[in-house]
Amino acid sequence: KEYTIIILLHTNSQKNPKNPKNQKKPKERITSQSKSRTTQKMLQKDNNKDSNSTAQAPFPVLATSISTQMHTNISPIQIPRPAVHFRDSTLSSNLASKLAGDIICACTITFGFSPFVTVIDKAIIQKAAGTHGILQSSLNSIVNIARNPGNYVKSPMFLIMWGVYASTYCTVNCLKTIMEHRDHFKEPDALGSSNDAEKFGVFAATTAINSGASMLKDKFYATHFGNATAASTVPKITYGLWGLRDCMVIGSSFILPDLFCGVLTRNTEMDRKTALTVSQLSCPIAAQFVAGPVQLLGLDIYNRPLRTLSFGAAV
Repeated sequence: KEYTIIILLHTNSQKNPKNPKNQKKPKERITSQSKSRTTQKMLQKDNNKDSNSTAQAPFPVLATSISTQMHTNISPIQIPRPAVHFRDSTLSSNLASKLAGDIICACTITFGFSPFVTVIDKAIIQKAAGTHGILQSSLNSIVNIARNPGNYVKSPMFLIMWGVYASTYCTVNCLKTIMEHRDHFKEPDALGSSNDAEKFGVFAATTAINSGASMLKDKFYATHFGNATAASTVPKITYGLWGLRDCMVIGSSFILPDLFCGVLTRNTEMDRKTALTVSQLSCPIAAQFVAGPVQLLGLDIYNRPLRTLSFGAAV
């Protein structure tokens, strides 16, 4: 069989390696590699000369290959290669098209579930004001949507709710896409995972957009569906409580899942993937038991001004 043998030439400062006289050389085929063999012999002679003037240590020489006719099994020499960063050729390098897709997806999905949220929020506002019950308000809203869907889609009640969630999801999607695009297409020696500062930046930007839009939405709903005898302006403490609510809700989606995932992996037999899924589903739901009363407290302060009451009565 034909083998391509990597010949490593080593020289010694005291004597030159020689083939035993009684050892038969393998018959070499006359191939186009004859020049390589000639070059090999010249390199060996030059290295033998250099070895006489150097320290007594083996000197590795450039490896070359020859084609010989052999009948022995020779295992290939494994040469380590540097790690190569492979990029998925199916991923587009056009960042603008990715961002456009994120915006379209966010607006489409939020357009679908915003009507349900408007029904719930309106029922909570009217219940807090004492004008309607939860079931009565919900049924009235559903009937109005079914009778006049076109007017409902153009109404401020729907548009402002849609704007809140569309702006929030557009912000999250676009920021994550920008970071993933940068990490995927940058040079291999600069690869690295997103650091805590970048994650906090996404959290801060999302909180700012969501909290600002939610406060505008809550103000509109409170003034239009709240108590008619309520104050004309929303108190600052109400805005503060609504901002605290938004921080709780967004924090339960960004920060708490990672922390709770670590607790589950340390104290249970769950793997990280399962623990993270459980955390991402349970933390936002659990946060509502705290964020819900905070929102209702802000509405109550708006609907029932406490300035004329004593501190004990207000509490």
